[in-house]
Amino acid sequence: MSMPIRLRRALGALAMLTATVAAVPAISAAPANAATGISVRLWEIQCLEKSDVGHGDRPYFVVFTGSPTNPDDNRTVLVDPGIITTDRPLPYYPKTLIASRVPSGSLTVTVMVEQDDDRDLTLDQIQKIGDAMRGDYQKYFLKPAGERAGLMRAALRSYVEGYLGWDDNDDILGDSYATVYQGKVTSSMSFTGDGGDYRIYYTS
Repeated sequence: MSMPIRLRRALGALAMLTATVAAVPAISAAPANAATGISVRLWEIQCLEKSDVGHGDRPYFVVFTGSPTNPDDNRTVLVDPGIITTDRPLPYYPKTLIASRVPSGSLTVTVMVEQDDDRDLTLDQIQKIGDAMRGDYQKYFLKPAGERAGLMRAALRSYVEGYLGWDDNDDILGDSYATVYQGKVTSSMSFTGDGGDYRIYYTS
């Protein structure tokens, strides 16, 4: 028995619709990092030798982070893990938050400072340093990556030194930079100043 014409037409339309749907590629959900970025943390501190002062060091950090794709997406923060380091082989794991919603592949530039008594850098000074660093990052953004990192490193150290001054204030233990990627620990950053010797790692 032949198939009724209405049924043949209905089956034909259904076949065309099925073929059209199959031809449309599936849309995958965007990775979470595309919308929210990563959280950067001060993960590990290795104190190979504390600085020249007689007691343990209480280090803190001034950290700049800059997006690899947007010169306006950058920030400078003060990071104080609140630990006192001594000469011992065991590492410290403060896991202190540096910044959230940071693009993977961002540049970090860090100045490490040793607090003698009360911390000498104020939050108002950090804000002013951040304003200056923002302008510098916009100015240097189109430089090759290595040159840009070196310029930002020199700039951050210069600003921190300018606010600390030279008389009985907190001592700079060094400066360094690294790139942060999602789910990875940075390469070791070395800080060797004022008699101290440290290795620092960030993670996301």
